[in-house]
Amino acid sequence: MPVSIGVQWPSKAEACSCERGDFQLAFCGSCGFVWNRAFDESLLEYSQRYDNSLDFSTVFQGYANDLAKRLVDKYEIRNKQVVELGCGKGHFLSLLCEQGNNGGIGFDPSYEGERFESSASSRINYVQDFYGEKYTDEQGDLVCCRHVLEHIKDPDSFITSVRHTIGDRHDTIVYFEVPNIRLILKQLSVWDIIYEHCNYFSIESLTTLFRRKGFEILNAEETYQEQFLSLETRVAKSSATTDIAVRNDLNDLAQLIRSFSAKLEARISKWSKRLAEYRAKEKRVVIWGGGAKTVSFLNMLNIDSLISHVVDINPHKQGLHLAGTGQLIVSPEFLITEKPDVVILMNPIYRSEVEAQLIDMGIQADLIEV
Repeated sequence: MPVSIGVQWPSKAEACSCERGDFQLAFCGSCGFVWNRAFDESLLEYSQRYDNSLDFSTVFQGYANDLAKRLVDKYEIRNKQVVELGCGKGHFLSLLCEQGNNGGIGFDPSYEGERFESSASSRINYVQDFYGEKYTDEQGDLVCCRHVLEHIKDPDSFITSVRHTIGDRHDTIVYFEVPNIRLILKQLSVWDIIYEHCNYFSIESLTTLFRRKGFEILNAEETYQEQFLSLETRVAKSSATTDIAVRNDLNDLAQLIRSFSAKLEARISKWSKRLAEYRAKEKRVVIWGGGAKTVSFLNMLNIDSLISHVVDINPHKQGLHLAGTGQLIVSPEFLITEKPDVVILMNPIYRSEVEAQLIDMGIQADLIEV
């Protein structure tokens, strides 16, 4: 599989010749942790070319706005300092600083300047680098890290660094968010298994990791229609009493693991047959969404000429090509002249948003969820 799903390419030839890597997934029956034993971090690229942002979606914007407001209100993060580890293009950090009149610092080698105007811009500094212990002087009242931990080969050492940076500041709130392996397995969302994600967390493995590093759990839950796990925590005092109970029954997860390989093959076979039917009927097929799920879907099924275009509302991706199979990324308006018969939707959470856009453009196509 392509190793960098967040990198889009200027030509189809470059996209098809991108670096690839192997999967060898392993499962810990004690804590529920899943990881890729064949992962090679030297193959990855996290440069300014990397773009896996969801911030142009109104659905995701609503989620991010609500999350920022909840964290600011719940933990009274106002007129304080926010640190975000893996801030991407800076959108969520801006929201946190706007909501609470906070200052902020964001770490991410892919940062390339703010894409959204923000009233908090003058209060935020960005570091185009990976976070590490050389930045231990950068303290925050809220430390936020969303969709980063699954990319880090040694999450144990990373959380140790976070713990050392915070020291004994028991009032510092730490918020982490990662994909939810239990939903991936339950719904057989196999397209969420990507090379960049060397780790896959259950709520049990995530809370176990933080407790082992000296944190107490304030809240842990499945969110974004169970697609994500969110964790609110802080450094534990010696007599911590606020640590919450978290589900610790791995029987269902172990069963899902045991049946996964066979179900994966069946799901791929089902989609291969469906796509063959589309080809036989000369259906015009496009995919909506140029992110991780689409890259996995196209490469697992080895789709090339049948689907030549992928729609994405992120203008920074449009005109580029997807890793591995080389489909051209286009704007939604492209469909007005393309007139597709079938639009494949990679994430059902965006269905109402996509349906509304198709109706506005007068496009009558079958909208099919994977």
